[in-house]
Amino acid sequence: MRIASFFYVKFVEMIVEKFVYNEVEPLQIHNTVTEAIDSIRKCDTDCLPVFKSGTLVNYVCSKNLKGKEGSELLSSLDSYSAVIPYIRSSRHILNALSYLKSVEMHSMAVLDDNNEFMGLVRTRDLVKALSQSLTIRSGGAIIVVKMKTRDYSLADLTRIVEYSDAKLLGILTFDAETEGEIEVHLKLNTNTLKNVLATMERFDYQVIQYFNREDRSEDLNERYENLMNYIDL
Repeated sequence: MRIASFFYVKFVEMIVEKFVYNEVEPLQIHNTVTEAIDSIRKCDTDCLPVFKSGTLVNYVCSKNLKGKEGSELLSSLDSYSAVIPYIRSSRHILNALSYLKSVEMHSMAVLDDNNEFMGLVRTRDLVKALSQSLTIRSGGAIIVVKMKTRDYSLADLTRIVEYSDAKLLGILTFDAETEGEIEVHLKLNTNTLKNVLATMERFDYQVIQYFNREDRSEDLNERYENLMNYIDL
């Protein structure tokens, strides 16, 4: 099942700048393949940016360096892509994760507004930040609602939960097996579900699962693990 989205994290400033890995020296076009391989290993990542006179001009990735002569200069390598990707330090980490996923990279150069290199943004660091989400860490019941994608409304779901004297701590949404439908997992601040379930039924929401004991949170934990695996492919 492909994960569609993830909402509500604990920190206020979830911007890339807060999670930059800066213990890395950017590669230069005059570096050799051997030097690049050593740097990639030290940073425990898959790709590193290459600069020329302070400008990002390429990436070198471990898989593309296999079979290359160790003395070959990085300036002789093919371009990583027609457009060299990077992340602005002011972007939200969810934007960064989406971008990393779309270009199938586990790390990427972070540039400030003056195009100065700040370091790397790495998937593992962003995933670690998301793991502190109140959705995952807090106690409370979980309700799973199935609906048409076009019917999804966060405002409506929040209103129904609060009408039942509960609070919505977070939401996970997943593509359902049926095309055009999604599963919405609601994490609440209470384990008492009688009023919430009754209100859901009154408004014709299809509740397919619910968990209101602390030792029955495996479903959300499993979905969370699926999310982390999806992000970190």
